[in-house]
Amino acid sequence: MGLRPSRRQLLSGICSGGVAGLSGCAGSIPGFNSGGSDRREGLDRTIKIGTMLPLSGPRSAVGESIREAAVLPIDQVRDDVALTFEHRSVDTESDPTTAARKATSLVDEGYPMVTGPLDSDIVLQATQQVLIPYKTVCCSPGATTPTLTTLNDGGYVFRTAISDAIQGSLLADTVARKLDYDTAGTLYVNNDYGWQLSQAFSRSFRRDYNGTITDQVPIEDTSNSYVDAIDQATEGDPDALVLAAYPEMGETLFSDMLTRTDADILCTDGLRTGDMHQQVDRSLNGIRGLAPLVDGPGSDAFAELYTNASGNEPGIFESYAYDATAVLLLANAYAGQNDSKAIQNAIRRVTNSGGTEITPDTLLDGLRRAARGQSIEYRGASNETRFDENGDPTDTTFEYWAYDNSVASGIRELDRIKP
Repeated sequence: MGLRPSRRQLLSGICSGGVAGLSGCAGSIPGFNSGGSDRREGLDRTIKIGTMLPLSGPRSAVGESIREAAVLPIDQVRDDVALTFEHRSVDTESDPTTAARKATSLVDEGYPMVTGPLDSDIVLQATQQVLIPYKTVCCSPGATTPTLTTLNDGGYVFRTAISDAIQGSLLADTVARKLDYDTAGTLYVNNDYGWQLSQAFSRSFRRDYNGTITDQVPIEDTSNSYVDAIDQATEGDPDALVLAAYPEMGETLFSDMLTRTDADILCTDGLRTGDMHQQVDRSLNGIRGLAPLVDGPGSDAFAELYTNASGNEPGIFESYAYDATAVLLLANAYAGQNDSKAIQNAIRRVTNSGGTEITPDTLLDGLRRAARGQSIEYRGASNETRFDENGDPTDTTFEYWAYDNSVASGIRELDRIKP
């Protein structure tokens, strides 16, 4: 592993030395001003940004609220800063082929950066077919596939969501050590998100804890019944059943499952939603799960901003979406032009430690400082919002949670786990 170059080391046209080398070539990158002087001309320009999210199709149930969070940074500052914003939102329709076509439309219209896409399989297709070849920066608020870590993307693909490789290993640890079980099966949505989580959990459970996987069963997100899949997954009588699915699948999935198995059910982050109690006739109390915890320095400020704007409380992916857009706006402002290479390099300049701390409630000040070439450090809603050499977030905490309809949120926190 140590001999394999990271995808960030495959860049062309950047000074050698990776992130550390940026300081040596900052002077040649548009918008990089080592002196930090007030460049008033940096505020008199337009920032172009696109968003690619599922506003129709199976994932539209969460797509609209995530879109609201993704555009919130623009709405938050547009009336109070000299910068102007050109924004276009496209609907991926929850379909990889459509997403690639919509990505092409954004590229053709000169958008250098995109918040999205959302889902792992859609991100992989849109980036590899369009965004990477046309050197467009994107930051996904929902793609958790481990494949992105090693993707040869030229450094153009970032994400604020946490890789499922981490969640899978923590799930295995929870089943083996917290619950003291030797056997487990999985039911997973039949796409890259579900398959990768099932694989990551199963590998770790076998390798690290000598556990037995009884079966791994794929399910479709549009299915009207999961009875056959549940029967197959529980045929080997597993102690635990790990569910990697989406919230829109929960009503049918839990309704079918709670009448057919006594296995201990453990959910992934996709099913962490408190309103599931209202969708399922039987009690969900005691069903547990793992999910990245929204615990960034700006989490409270973002929650207030989002609730005031939308009338709803944000979920984890809303936080990821806000951070993705905020980082792209700040990087664009610092770069000083709608140039994807300059934006790509500026992302770490506005998120690494050492500058003036910027959180969601001070985003306006951050944009002004960034546009003047001043050093800033964005600290986000979801987590610290720093990126490693692969464009992955570097710091997070996971929540071990349980459904509980006696608490207002419908979710009770059991523990916090640091990977």
